[in-house]
Amino acid sequence: MQPEHLTVQNVNALQDNGKRWLEHLLGHHLKANQQVFIMVFTPGVEPSDASRRGALAHVQKVMSEAELNLSRQAVSGEQFESAVDEVMEEVRRRKP
Repeated sequence: MQPEHLTVQNVNALQDNGKRWLEHLLGHHLKANQQVFIMVFTPGVEPSDASRRGALAHVQKVMSEAELNLSRQAVSGEQFESAVDEVMEEVRRRKP
């Protein structure tokens, strides 16, 4: 897996048709202050050590930015966890 197979996009920077497609895929509306993280990989293919390090560095950067955004918006860890739980429950209900 190469690092270029990872992308993070700000929702407010997405073109309308791309945003609508993602909303359809995810099953809910996206907010302008959100980001979309997309990773492409081939199951069963082991990435090289360099690719793993690059991917980890990219994920750590995204997580740091997310933590900073949560802090700036005064969102507590408990509020964040509650929101994640809510979304996960919604995803579970949609699966056959």
